[in-house]
Amino acid sequence: MSAPTPAWIQVFLDVPAAGMDEAVAFWSAVNGWQPSERRGEDGQFLTLLPAAGSPYVKVQAVDGPAGLHLDLDATGRAAAVEHASALGATHAWTYHDVEVMRSPGGFTFCQTLVDGEPVLARDGATILDQVCLDVPSSSWDSEVGFWAALTGREPQEGSLPGFVRLVEDGRLRLLLQRLDETDGPVRAHPDLASANRAADSDLHVSLGATVRGVHDFWTVLTAPGGQVYCLTDRDPSTGTVRPV
Repeated sequence: MSAPTPAWIQVFLDVPAAGMDEAVAFWSAVNGWQPSERRGEDGQFLTLLPAAGSPYVKVQAVDGPAGLHLDLDATGRAAAVEHASALGATHAWTYHDVEVMRSPGGFTFCQTLVDGEPVLARDGATILDQVCLDVPSSSWDSEVGFWAALTGREPQEGSLPGFVRLVEDGRLRLLLQRLDETDGPVRAHPDLASANRAADSDLHVSLGATVRGVHDFWTVLTAPGGQVYCLTDRDPSTGTVRPV
């Protein structure tokens, strides 16, 4: 019997409650997606709705600093929780009927249920299509092994050392990055595929983002609301690295 891998992966952008409105306006603008109505006990959740394909990016108002977690949508929650636990994940807390867990390196994810047969649609425009897990070196081997086994995706060595890709067509891409720091919890940031990184960077700055650093193949920015993210030189139509 095969392991119960996630049928769909969703991104939750966790933003401080005070910056929720400006964060939603920013992420809606840069992706061209419309925000849903707010939901939750305090109106703390909403979904960004693409014009085509299934939604997979959500925004949550939180009491702490900006961050990111994943929802792993399965067809059966109990089996998914059991599988993650066997691979080394631990229970964090329960929100209603949702099991919140942590990877061996401390990254938070939720065990949720899939709705229908979702698919990620691309139209060639700049798109948030990847989450990069930032992994301290002491957790590198265990996190690569954990996420590969949990998702059922074959690890692919990146073109640069210290990067591993976990890719499945029609789904959110995962990228693991080995940090220079030795210890600390695994954290994550969103990556956007951009056909014109310089132009997108200028646009994002005009919408309120701040540039933190410009590198050979990506630019690091901070969005309104405090979310750190990267614009990357990947083909938005495919998600793959464009030939040099």
